[in-house]
Amino acid sequence: MFTDTSFKKYAIDENNQSVGKLEVNLDIIRSEDFIRPFVRSSDTKEITKFGNRDYNLLDQYIIRSLNNYYNRLMNVSEDERYTMLNTYRHLYQMWRELHNYKISKNIVEMDKMYDLFSYELYILGYIN
Repeated sequence: MFTDTSFKKYAIDENNQSVGKLEVNLDIIRSEDFIRPFVRSSDTKEITKFGNRDYNLLDQYIIRSLNNYYNRLMNVSEDERYTMLNTYRHLYQMWRELHNYKISKNIVEMDKMYDLFSYELYILGYIN
């Protein structure tokens, strides 16, 4: 379906202030049915946190998901293994970053990483 799994990175600014980075698959952007441009509405609000997080449960979910993904990786064809291995390396790198945020007690970045991790695992089919 896609010719390349690498994503081009774009910095997103709003009112001369960085609001984040976006990784984009250029094959999707080039497709004719891709909706453009990205629209940000200041009239809507997004819930980013509801209640308190249980970091231990999140860690167990991530570890269980990574172990399952690794086991799946070992049982696929050679063609699929390369793509899955790159995904696993990316997830493992995220786990290392999360560990570093825990050591430095950087709660804000830790929460962001947990959100990103949960989202990426959800995309892969894992539900907490």
